[in-house]
Amino acid sequence: MDDLVLLHAFPLDARMWNVPGALMPNLRGHGEPDLGTLADQVIAELGDREVVLGGCSMGGYVAMAVLRRAPERVKGLVLVDTKHTADTPEAARNRHAMADRVEAEGVGEWLVEAMLPNLLSPNASARARKLVTTMILEQRPEDVAWWQRAMAKRPDSADVLGKADVPALVVSGELDPLMPPEIGRQLAEVLPRSTFIEMEGVAHLPPVEQPERFAEQLERWFTTAGL
Repeated sequence: MDDLVLLHAFPLDARMWNVPGALMPNLRGHGEPDLGTLADQVIAELGDREVVLGGCSMGGYVAMAVLRRAPERVKGLVLVDTKHTADTPEAARNRHAMADRVEAEGVGEWLVEAMLPNLLSPNASARARKLVTTMILEQRPEDVAWWQRAMAKRPDSADVLGKADVPALVVSGELDPLMPPEIGRQLAEVLPRSTFIEMEGVAHLPPVEQPERFAEQLERWFTTAGL
């Protein structure tokens, strides 16, 4: 899987992926919040390469933005606990409220308490909880605020995904409170050549909760998809 590029999930980083051989760009926003800015960073790093592009949560949104800008660079997609639809007005307001609070109070235990129940299942291991907690607390407030505002203004990507005639793997955590499996199934239906997998016993971050099992599913799909 040397041609696999994985994008991180808000507010995490590349440590969430346990897949050998993958390139994991560090996404950091600059200027006006816009996921297209992150997509441009990924495209610049890819150069002329054609890759299998994967993303979890916000990473999935960035993958869709890359596909919108440079479809010729994408020969396959891996979308984990993400969705193709734009935010509802209420969801966008919640993101802006979080961005404002992070700027006012900084990143602290309050953010861990707000995020952790949505990211990991009640049965998540102590290792997973410690890893996610550490990664949240390490984030810069300005980055968290930027990402939230960028996600709030993202467009619906059904048009882009519907034209993506490439193998696509859609993974949903059975216990994800943010994006239940039904959302993953809807995403898979938009993609012309998709495979849908529901991973039992995990929430929003399957690569963190069950890294070995996630990697096995990914390797199996690579083989069957001929990538």
